[in-house]
Amino acid sequence: MSNMQPLWRAASVPPENAVSLADRLGLPTRVARWLLARNISSEDEARRFLFAREAWTDPFDFFDMRLAVDRILSAVRNREQIVIVGDYDVDGVTASAILASELEARGANWHCIIPERVADGYGLAPSLVERAQQLGGTLIVTVDNGIRAQAALEVAGDLGIDVIITDHHEPGDEILTGAFAVVHYSRHADKERSRPLSGAGVAWKLTQALQTVDPRRAQGAPAQFHEEWLIGLAALGAVSDMMPMRGENRRLVREGLTALRRCQRPGWLLLCERARVDVNQLSVSDISWRIGPRLNAAGRMAHAGTAFSLLMAEHRAEALDFADEIERLNVQRRQATERATQEAIAQVESMYGSNPDAVVACGAWPLGVVGIVAAKLVNHFGCPAIALAHMEDGTLRGSGRAPSGTSLHSAVALCASYLSHYGGHDAAIGCGLQASSLADFRTAFAAAVARLREANGDTVTCSSQEMLADDYLPLSEHGLELLEWAQRFAPFGPENEPLQLFVGPVEVRQATKIGNGSHVRLRLAEGGVEQDAVWFQLPPLAAARLAAGLPKVCAFLVEIEENVWQGRRSAQLLIRRGWVLDAPVLRSRFATVYRLLRQGVTRAQALLEHLHNRGEDSTPEELAAILATFVELGFAAERDGAYHVIEGEKRDLRDAMTYQSLVREHLSPLDDSGWTGSGLYERQQRV
Repeated sequence: MSNMQPLWRAASVPPENAVSLADRLGLPTRVARWLLARNISSEDEARRFLFAREAWTDPFDFFDMRLAVDRILSAVRNREQIVIVGDYDVDGVTASAILASELEARGANWHCIIPERVADGYGLAPSLVERAQQLGGTLIVTVDNGIRAQAALEVAGDLGIDVIITDHHEPGDEILTGAFAVVHYSRHADKERSRPLSGAGVAWKLTQALQTVDPRRAQGAPAQFHEEWLIGLAALGAVSDMMPMRGENRRLVREGLTALRRCQRPGWLLLCERARVDVNQLSVSDISWRIGPRLNAAGRMAHAGTAFSLLMAEHRAEALDFADEIERLNVQRRQATERATQEAIAQVESMYGSNPDAVVACGAWPLGVVGIVAAKLVNHFGCPAIALAHMEDGTLRGSGRAPSGTSLHSAVALCASYLSHYGGHDAAIGCGLQASSLADFRTAFAAAVARLREANGDTVTCSSQEMLADDYLPLSEHGLELLEWAQRFAPFGPENEPLQLFVGPVEVRQATKIGNGSHVRLRLAEGGVEQDAVWFQLPPLAAARLAAGLPKVCAFLVEIEENVWQGRRSAQLLIRRGWVLDAPVLRSRFATVYRLLRQGVTRAQALLEHLHNRGEDSTPEELAAILATFVELGFAAERDGAYHVIEGEKRDLRDAMTYQSLVREHLSPLDDSGWTGSGLYERQQRV
C-alpha cells in the first residue's frame, strides 16, 4: 500500500482544523470537515456559504454598464424601437424574457428576435441585423450572445444601428469593435466574480443597473413581483446552463427559487403543471430534469419563440396553446434523443472501445438534440464528447459537453483550424466543420484533451484511484440535524456538487422492493445502529445480485435528502452507487487484534497464530494493514517488530489512510457481472 489513495476528500483535513472551525462557528465537526474539504476555511467565508450571506456584486463593475443603461433609457424616452436578439436555449430564452419584461414595464417599444437553430444559426448574424432594421430598430441589445459577432457589428454600423452586447460566452482572440457597449465578464472590475453568471444572469445585472439609475416604471406589476420574476428567470437560466454554483450565483439561484415558488404568472404555472412539478416545493433538480428540458424542446425541435411566448404570457387562455405545443415538442425531443443516443453510443464503442479519453460522434440526427446526446455520452463514457449532425448543405454542426474539471472550450480552441466556427465556455461548446475534416478533427480533439490533461497534471485515469466521496458517514450520525446542515450547502451545481458520503463497511440485513419493483430499500447495520437507505432505479446487475442473495458486507455512496410522509419529516439516505467488499476486513477483526495487543501478543507471527486458533485466519498482508492503521491513528507504536498499545482518544478507523486503502482494494461494484451470491429478496412492498 505504498501508493495510498484516499476514498474521500475530507481525508486530507487535519482533525484539529475541523475542531477549531466547528468551535468557532458552533457547528458539528463533521460539517466543518465538509467545508474544509471544499476549501472553505475562513470563518467569514464559511458564514457566507452556510448562512446565505453572499454579497451582490455592483452591476456597474461592468465597465460599459453605464453606457448601456444610458443608451437604453434614452431609447425608451424617445420611443425608439429596441430589438432584443436572444438565443434558442433556456439561458437565452430566459435572458430575452428578463430584458423584455423590464422594457415592457417601462412602456418601451420593443421586439424580440430569437434565432431559429438551423436557418439562422447561433447568435447575432448580419441577417438578423438586417431583420432588425426592417422592424424599424435603431438599437439592438443582445442577450446570451454577441461576444464574437464582429461581422454583424460591421453591418449594424453601416446601417446606423447601435448595438449593445450582453453575453457570458468566451470571447474570440480578436478585440470586438463597433459595439456601443459590451457587458461581459472580460470587461469587468473582477473577472472571476462575474464569470460564473449565465447569459440570463448578465441580463439580470443590466436590469438591476436600469432600476438603480431610473427606478420609475410606466406600467406593469408592483415592483416586488416584477423584480422577483426577473430573479426567478435568472435562476432558471443559471441552472439550465449549468453555471458554477459559487459566490453570487448561489444567492441568485437560492433567492430565484424562492421567487418562483411564489410566482403567479400564468405561463410559469402552466409550465409547472405540464411538468408535474409542485411549484411550492420547486428545486434545482425540478428545473434541471423537468422544467429546463421542456423549455429547451421548443428551440430543439421547432422555434424557441414558443417558450419565450409562454413565459411572457399574461393570461392563462393565451398561455394554454403555448404550453400544449411545448409538451408535444418535448415528446418528440425525447423520442429523437433516445434514438440518437443509442446510435451514438454504439458508434463510439465501435470506433473508440469502451474506455475512451475523448469522443466525437456523428449521425443523421436533429440538430436540436445533439447537445443532449453529447451530455449523455459524457455520462456514459466519463470523458469529453462532441455530437455532430449532418446538415443539408453537407456540413456538420453540433455541440460538445465535458465532465467537471475539463475546459472543453480550451480543448476545441486547440483544434480550431479544422472548424468553420466554434464558441461556448468550459462546460459546453457549439461548433461546425466540413464533413471532409471530420477524421482529422477526431484525431486532433483526442490529442487536445490529452494535452490539457497532461498540462493540468491529470495523468491518473484508473477508476480505482478516483475520490469517491466528500466524507464518510457513520450511521450513528445520520439524522435530521445533519440533514439540515447538509441542506445549507445547497443549491448544488457545478463547482458545488451535492454532498456525497461513503457509508461502509456495513452489513445488509434486508432488501425490500418498493414502487414498481425497480427500486429497493436496504436495511443497513453498522455496530449496534441500523438505518434504511433507498436506491432508486437500481442498476440491472445490482438488482440481480441482490435478488440472488444479500452480500454480507457492502459499502455505498449516498446523499442525505429530506423525506416528508404524512406531514412528518425525516432524513433519508439515497444510494447513488454500491459495492460489495469481496474480502472484507471487518471492524470486529480490528477489535480482536487490538484486544490481543492489550493482552501482550505484540508480534505479527504470534498474532497470526492466535487469530488462526480463534478461527479468524488472516493473511500477513491483512494483518500488516491492521497494525499500520493502529499506528497511523495513534492507537499503537512499533519498536523492533513489536507493537504496543497507546492509550488515547477514540477515533474512527476510517480516519486512517491505511484503512481507506485497504477498503479500496476490496471494493467490487455491485453492478459488476463477475459476482455471485445466495439468498433472496424480502417480500415486495408497494409505496
